[in-house]
Amino acid sequence: MPKNILPTYHIPDFEKVSIDPQEFYYSRLEKHLETHLFIQKPHKHDFYILVLFSEGEGTHIIDFKSYPVSPQTMFFLAPGQVHSWSLSPDTRGHILFFSPAFYTAAFSLAKLNSFIFFNSNLNIPVLNLDTDQMKDFVSNFEKIETEIASPGWSSLDLVKSYTNILLTHSYRFYVAQNSNLQTQTPALDQYQQLETIIEQSFIAHRDVDYYALQMNMSLKQLNLLSQKKVGRPISQLILERVLLEAKRLLVHSDLSISEIAFRLHFEDPSYFSRLFKKKVGSNPEKFRSQAQDSVT
Repeated sequence: MPKNILPTYHIPDFEKVSIDPQEFYYSRLEKHLETHLFIQKPHKHDFYILVLFSEGEGTHIIDFKSYPVSPQTMFFLAPGQVHSWSLSPDTRGHILFFSPAFYTAAFSLAKLNSFIFFNSNLNIPVLNLDTDQMKDFVSNFEKIETEIASPGWSSLDLVKSYTNILLTHSYRFYVAQNSNLQTQTPALDQYQQLETIIEQSFIAHRDVDYYALQMNMSLKQLNLLSQKKVGRPISQLILERVLLEAKRLLVHSDLSISEIAFRLHFEDPSYFSRLFKKKVGSNPEKFRSQAQDSVT
């Protein structure tokens, strides 16, 4: 059983760069993997991540979901997600971190929230690139690399612009690969707003009326939005987020079942255990044991 709560890393925990080291980080992926061996174990972060794989293969696990790694793929991670990976020694590519403040200093929060590949409940966080798209992405990463290596006048502005280009092209290519998303942008914006509110409030607020009020919708309208986007009612979305946090704490902390229940605002640990078993298929103790056995 792990000895500590799952670590949450911040951008300054990684090697410093010459441009905005509190809010931004870039590295060749192979150098990053060699320098920061601790990232191979499950961890969280409080920033956004772009990872472009140009060579190598392996597995990337994000919040208990496993994704294959292959060349010409880009992964997107949002703050708070738990991830780990197992990669072949020949892995090459680029990796970039940025904080919300880094992006919104130049571009709108609404645009940041519109990047649907950061929405883990709605979409898979992977983009498959063709050869021309891959060349465009590599070119932009290399421009960032150049600005960091030899900073000059307005280098920070250029890095923000190149980051925005990466995200904007990613959005364009992602929507093109997922034709069902092309006519859903307004509703997606609403759903992303809902997911943000759930992320901020799921522990303290389980009442669906609270979310309807925050969204300025009737409960019927809110459920229609949720059903249309993910095929599940708002009450299930809230519960799924609670259960995800429970899984994280079970696997990545040494808190007792009762302590986890209380942390998640369950007054009765027995009720928490029954609910977890009903929804997940095994009780918390068994889930923790099986998860720990799978990583040893």
